Amino acid sequence: MMKLTEEGVLVVEEKDIDYMYCYRDRDGFRFDDSFFIELESQKITLSEGDVRTIHFQFKEEMPLYEERGRLVSEVQSAVRTLDPSYDGSFVK
Repeated sequence: MMKLTEEGVLVVEEKDIDYMYCYRDRDGFRFDDSFFIELESQKITLSEGDVRTIHFQFKEEMPLYEERGRLVSEVQSAVRTLDPSYDGSFVK
């Protein structure tokens, strides 16, 4: 499950990404909207200054993640919507 640590690390796990793609592909939501839905379903709120970095935890060999660059970019953009001070840093 996605979580925000006390150190400001937003951990995005493989299952979270699966759900986001499901909302997008099955329900036709934009990716950022599916990210917001997933945050809400996990009762995570983000505000200014909360996120220092994002840690993506998923296997590189999975075919779903051939869009890795786009995935990272979409999540970064969605996080910036809620936390404008987020500087774009992430961990693969």
